[in-house]
Amino acid sequence: MDPYHFDPVPDPSANPGPNGSPSNPGPGYTPGSAPGPGYMPGPETSRNIGYPPPGAQVPPVQGPYPPGPGAYPPGPSPYPAGDPYQGGYAGMPPQYAPVPPPSSGMPVAGWIGIALGVVLLLGLGITGIVLTSDDEDDPGTTTADPGGDGGGGGSDATSNADPTEDVVADPVADAVIGDCFYNYGDETTPELETAVCGAGAFEAVDIIEGTSDLTSCDSNPVVNLSVTSTGTDRVLCLSYTVIDGDDAYHAQVGECVYGTSAAGSAWYVLDCQDGAFKVIERIDGESSTSSCTDSTYYIYGVGYSTGETYLDTTLCLQMLYASGDTGYAEVDDCLSMNSDYTYAEFVSDCDDGNAYVTGRTNEIVDGESWCNGWGWAYEEVPDFPELSFTVCWGWL
Repeated sequence: MDPYHFDPVPDPSANPGPNGSPSNPGPGYTPGSAPGPGYMPGPETSRNIGYPPPGAQVPPVQGPYPPGPGAYPPGPSPYPAGDPYQGGYAGMPPQYAPVPPPSSGMPVAGWIGIALGVVLLLGLGITGIVLTSDDEDDPGTTTADPGGDGGGGGSDATSNADPTEDVVADPVADAVIGDCFYNYGDETTPELETAVCGAGAFEAVDIIEGTSDLTSCDSNPVVNLSVTSTGTDRVLCLSYTVIDGDDAYHAQVGECVYGTSAAGSAWYVLDCQDGAFKVIERIDGESSTSSCTDSTYYIYGVGYSTGETYLDTTLCLQMLYASGDTGYAEVDDCLSMNSDYTYAEFVSDCDDGNAYVTGRTNEIVDGESWCNGWGWAYEEVPDFPELSFTVCWGWL
């Protein structure tokens, strides 16, 4: 049968930024259009069967919903509240109302003439000071003569220098577990910059002290990048976040995951149960589900495309049907069915089985009439209707 698939993360290569994220990603960036915070779909199937005794049925089987995270509380505004400036602009010095001079009996015109004269003299004086200052200390020139008289030029240059302007923080040396970074470099020459944790960021999940061996993080399955730096004797083990709330990206073979087929939606790891997907193959460095090995149980795939090959991952999945291998059986396949007809497994030799498949469709139909007297079973998968089926079978 042809397996189904979807690629939940759009390729951001048209707008490159740090690994797997857009240029200048902000907090909360999520590729695609995932469901809102607090939503977590649960695996669910319903099924029914029919074979002697007539009308024998099994109640619908519904997988439990795993506890979902609560909705994120509203955060504080990034802009501090404050009184707006009235009649001015930010940084304007205080504006004082003019104070009238005391009355002396002199005509008003006389006072005005004196005031204008004083203002003119003061203005000329200030202009002279500014011009003199500009001539004596031209900011566009510096004194670089070590044999000079040690005057103001060298002293001023020293006093005006910013003692911290050449100091560059080392993110490796200063990092603690839980810190997050964007990588503006690549896998072999990373360039880390402190970032808000979330989609497109790397989180420090472990720090190995006393070594610069980048392979020291290899045993941690959630680590995507190991980083050290000159002058430090430690290694940062960094885990990439491809979608907020998604941890299926790091799922390993044998673990079970679930999500929806919506592009950009977060998938998550959960206990294996009816209706969940089991990882049967994990392919790192690939984002296309066409790389999954064609097998009996491969029925669905999730491909994570990040724009950086070393971060791309594909999960090849098996649906855990409540009906067992009935969900994968084709016409003429032999099965070993339990006594109440609710569960079946493949057998390598039909002599070891007790039933065989006489008809199959990937739709939910009226099995009693469609199977025309044969036994029948159906299982419906609400979140993935294309994975539903109806099977007809008979005893061997």
